[in-house]
Amino acid sequence: MSSDYMKASVFYVLSAALDAIDGYAARLFNQSTKFGAILDQLTDRCGTMALLMALSLFYPKYLFFFQLANVIDISSHWIHIWSSMMQGKTSHKFIDTSGNPVLRLYYTNRPVLFFMCAGNELFYCALYLLHFTDGPFVPLVNQGLFKMLALISAPIAIVKLIISLIHLIVACINVGIIDVHERAEQRKTN
Repeated sequence: MSSDYMKASVFYVLSAALDAIDGYAARLFNQSTKFGAILDQLTDRCGTMALLMALSLFYPKYLFFFQLANVIDISSHWIHIWSSMMQGKTSHKFIDTSGNPVLRLYYTNRPVLFFMCAGNELFYCALYLLHFTDGPFVPLVNQGLFKMLALISAPIAIVKLIISLIHLIVACINVGIIDVHERAEQRKTN
C-alpha cells in the first residue's frame, strides 16, 4: 500500500467486490451462517483498518482522526455483532424494527446501506489515491478526480462514523439489558 498504489487499489476493489458477491451468494443459496457473519465483519474491519493505517502515514496531520475512525469502526462493529449473537440473531443485520430509527433505516434499506458503505469506502480510497496522484483532471470542477471524489464523499464518511457511534451506544445498551435480565433470572432461581 505504501508504494504500489495501482496494485493495492486493484486488490482493494477486488476484495470489496468479492465480499459483495460472497454475501449475495450466501443469501441466494440460503447458506448464511453465524460464522460467515462474523468472518464478513472481521474481513471488512481488517481491510478498512489497513487502509486507515496507510492514510495515517500519508496524512500525519490527521492521524488522530484516522485513529479515532479506526477505534470507533472496530469497537462498534465488535460489540454490535456480540450483542446480535447474544440476542440469538443469525446476523448482525437483523435488527429489532422497533429499535433505533437510524439503525433500522441503515439495515432494512439496502440502497441506504450500500450508499453509506460505498461512500465511506470511496472517501478513504480517494484519499489514498490522492496521496499518489490527483487523478484525471475534471474540467467542470477544475480539479483532479480523486480530490473531487474525496470532497463529495467526506460528508458520507462522517455520517457513517456517526452511525458507527450509534451502533456502539445501542449495542452497549442491549448488552446491558441482557446482563440485567440474566441477573434477574439468576436471583429467581437462587
